[in-house]
Amino acid sequence: MMSCFRILTLLSMLLLSIVTKISLAQADLLSAQNNQLSNHELKISAGGVGNLVKELNLSPDQIQQLQKLRAQFNDKTKERRQALRVAKQELTQLLQGNASSDQIRQKRQQVQSLQRQVADTNFENTLAIREILTPEQRVKLQQLIEQRRQNRDNLK
Repeated sequence: MMSCFRILTLLSMLLLSIVTKISLAQADLLSAQNNQLSNHELKISAGGVGNLVKELNLSPDQIQQLQKLRAQFNDKTKERRQALRVAKQELTQLLQGNASSDQIRQKRQQVQSLQRQVADTNFENTLAIREILTPEQRVKLQQLIEQRRQNRDNLK
């Protein structure tokens, strides 16, 4: 059974991936708008995100809001993720070395704190994305996430 932290991390990573790839689609979307095409007529080669743009029927305003959110999210999490990686490496080194139990406990607490910060940021990002989407888009996104999760689990 997956922990809440792991589920939140996977969900946030998927949402971040979607938002990241949507930015690749914006140029095509703007071009299509200039040519009077709808989102459903777009052919966007962004690793399947084009399908998400179509399936969620994202408006140009929503895409722009998601891009802005992605930039803010990336700024917030980049340093935290790096700090978490470093702390995990340090914990591993402490466990392999001659560190005291107290030193190891302190480092573990630091790792847990950083994990919590990353998870909290992911959760806040998820809530912000939720606010951009309509209720129908939220339901559809959840269905798509569940489909991807099932497909991934079937590959294991």
